[in-house]
Amino acid sequence: MKNSSSKDVLDEMTKDELVAWIRNLHFFRPKRSDVLYLRWERQSAEVLDEMQKENRALDGVDFKARDRLANRFNESRDPEEKLQLLKQIEPYDKAMSDHIKRSQAIDRKSKRVDALYEQIDVERQKESGRRSA
Repeated sequence: MKNSSSKDVLDEMTKDELVAWIRNLHFFRPKRSDVLYLRWERQSAEVLDEMQKENRALDGVDFKARDRLANRFNESRDPEEKLQLLKQIEPYDKAMSDHIKRSQAIDRKSKRVDALYEQIDVERQKESGRRSA
């Protein structure tokens, strides 16, 4: 059993050492689908983590306060008061706008990760075709 305080020998190896070691294992060659799956697994975990963080990003923002300011703005006839209210509303709108931009970026990244998963199936079909040929 591995001691949790001891370092895994693979963590100690450089990339070049790892590649050389794997190439010397003549009985084991990873398939492209295996490599793609490992990439997909890591990237999908990253996307999920980013989504969870972004979902909590607005937890401290009181949008009810923003709505109260907007209602006061709509009811006001005083241009100076309206300008002050707009300045007070601006941080709320910026927080929401930034959240939307970050969410869209995460969505784009998620679509790339989904496409990677589809590529795994394509590679598996190619690999199984090679074996049966």
